[in-house]
Amino acid sequence: MKNFSITAFILLVALQAMAQVKGNYDYRADANIFYQTPARAQQAVPRIPLRALGDLTFSIKGLYNAKADSYLAIFTTTQVGKSQKETNDLLLAKIDAIRKKVKEQSPETKMYVDMISFMPLYEIVKEKRRFSKTTYNEIPMGFELKKNLHFKYSDPAILEALVSICSENEIYDLVKVDYFIENMDKKRAELIAKSEAILKKKIARYGALMKTDFSNKNRILADGFSVHYPLEQYKTYTAYCSNALSFSKADNVKTYQKVTSQFYMAIANRGYDFVINTAILEPVVQIEYEIQIRLIDKPLAPVQVPPVKEVIKTQVVKEVYFVSPEGKINKLNL
Repeated sequence: MKNFSITAFILLVALQAMAQVKGNYDYRADANIFYQTPARAQQAVPRIPLRALGDLTFSIKGLYNAKADSYLAIFTTTQVGKSQKETNDLLLAKIDAIRKKVKEQSPETKMYVDMISFMPLYEIVKEKRRFSKTTYNEIPMGFELKKNLHFKYSDPAILEALVSICSENEIYDLVKVDYFIENMDKKRAELIAKSEAILKKKIARYGALMKTDFSNKNRILADGFSVHYPLEQYKTYTAYCSNALSFSKADNVKTYQKVTSQFYMAIANRGYDFVINTAILEPVVQIEYEIQIRLIDKPLAPVQVPPVKEVIKTQVVKEVYFVSPEGKINKLNL
């Protein structure tokens, strides 16, 4: 019994180690297999896609993992005050302090202040509402001012400093981070050139194997791009709910609920004929390109039929007439 317990403990530790290696996100997905029907629990083995025989359609698909040349981080802030001047002065003091600190730590970072809204705040209680004696308009009890701070930088490590600087000045809301590629045309041209080279080799290989000259075929071509930015590639992740490791028969099993977070899930390299920059460390802009070409037989040339000449036959018909002495003309049927 003791040997069995030790063996079971070793197997349990090994299973947990394997789950940790492949990641808790996948472990959470596998845990749902116990609640699925047997048909859904059996995962289909991925098969190699093969085109139908006789269909001369060739396709090349490539992926470019491009590191961003610059970034744009947007922070939002809201300030309230009793008067318009107080509200504006309080927020302006924060922005000036942030601008000064950013210039000291990262002179190359550009900052832009985007005005969002300026709204009056009114009293909700009816007895406390005040109105102007001259215009009869309600007097606000305070004001709310909203602005966004835009930061453009090229080193992704700058974002850590920006978060610290903004939080020191009571600005905590990082709205989003945009990624920019300066030479997108160059990267697209690189994808096109590599795809065309692989496509030509593939067609030549098929022609050699089939002992067919594809040069006498008509060709129909189609291609296209798809660009994926990191903002679109983040997935929601909730940690797996684990039970307490030790408990007695009298105690109930305690379940600990984990927090929900997000993580960057890039497009996998699977299913592409080639990938440029396969290994990535930070979120990147992923550019997909696919080109398809179809070879079809040329239509047969129409047979030239010489025009038929119309033959006109001339037939001489002889008729005999008799003229009487009185001058009458009669036709003789001979």
